[in-house]
Amino acid sequence: MNNKGQASETLGQWLRAARERAGFGTYHLSKISGVSRSAIVRLEADEVDEPLPDHLVKLTDALELNATDAFLKAGLPIPTELPSLEPYLRTKYDLPPEALAEARKSLEQILEKYDKDAET
Repeated sequence: MNNKGQASETLGQWLRAARERAGFGTYHLSKISGVSRSAIVRLEADEVDEPLPDHLVKLTDALELNATDAFLKAGLPIPTELPSLEPYLRTKYDLPPEALAEARKSLEQILEKYDKDAET
């Protein structure tokens, strides 16, 4: 895979290092991300010239990584859509799961109070 002008670490090396830091095997990462094990293995081996954006988002969510970093490493256009609430709060403020659940519940109550139909 072409590194496309990024730092010396390839997308595959970056994903593998993050998976190993998380203590996940490829089977476990596949199960929690919804990306097939074969796709993960091929990505980590830098055998995919143009990774599917959906795969990168699912993997970065599962590994608690920044999807923009993955898109840059893959040489893909950076998404302009805002992240969903929980990944954003987890990344920005390093909140534990119980705090994320509390934040989601509070936001749902606020949205209900002001009769706003917004997906969090």
